[in-house]
Amino acid sequence: MGVAFRHDQPWSWGPYTIEDLHALPEDGKGWELSQGWLVEMSPSPLHGAVAGNLHDALARAAEAASAPVHVGRGGNEEFSIPAGVRKPDVFVIDSAARLATLMEDRSTYSGADLILVAEVVSRRSGSEQTDRVVKRREYAEAGIPWYWIVDFRPVARIEVLALNDRGAYETAHVAVDDEELKVSDPFPIILTPATLLDV
Repeated sequence: MGVAFRHDQPWSWGPYTIEDLHALPEDGKGWELSQGWLVEMSPSPLHGAVAGNLHDALARAAEAASAPVHVGRGGNEEFSIPAGVRKPDVFVIDSAARLATLMEDRSTYSGADLILVAEVVSRRSGSEQTDRVVKRREYAEAGIPWYWIVDFRPVARIEVLALNDRGAYETAHVAVDDEELKVSDPFPIILTPATLLDV
């Protein structure tokens, strides 16, 4: 059981619960919950622009393929996974599962319904190790089939990780700068990393 988050007692500490996460004030900051600890999300404007471009590219590809999915972004949409609650920069979820969650008036989706998650890495930030190591492990434990790690410095780069039969991610594709990335799962996608920097 977690310790209640007390705004009048800044010295209180975790482990925290999803209720503590939802009790945080709406002050423009984003938070996730990992292993019982609150983790602040503070992306830069360029990070947000790259994530937005990636979201738009995946949404267009999903629509062109008539894939029964919803492509979304982090922020207010969150997912419960064994390690806590995460808000991926970009995600793909089964449309029927998303609708069922909304119809139940739940604000937190099940991580088991995620098909793909993508995190945009801010190099030399506190979140870089989280995206490359911690979330890689957490998303694999949640059974999410595809994890994309997207870099925008020093050049745009996309690494596509696929969940193998041992429950770990292995690199399936890498594209850098103006190289064309072509994948067929979870639906056909053709994307050039450099275009993510068109801001």
